[in-house]
Amino acid sequence: RRTAQAIAGKLDIEWESELLPQDKLRLVNDLKRDAKVAMVGDGINDAPALATADVGIAMGGGTDVALETADAALLKSRVTDVAHL
Repeated sequence: RRTAQAIAGKLDIEWESELLPQDKLRLVNDLKRDAKVAMVGDGINDAPALATADVGIAMGGGTDVALETADAALLKSRVTDVAHL
């Protein structure tokens, strides 16, 4: 939670954390109605939202399912690297 909050604050973007898989998917679908959506995740529970987002980004140390589902992957598990994609 603290990581998401800190990074979102620096980038001046909306953020959520600690959501259940179905809540992540619902949020991505809701946001896609009005904007392009990027989703960053690392686990099996992130896969549906990663696949649904306009851009899904998996953490390099994430599960195989997350890595296979995402559009891009960070080689190192540093979420700050998202800004460099």
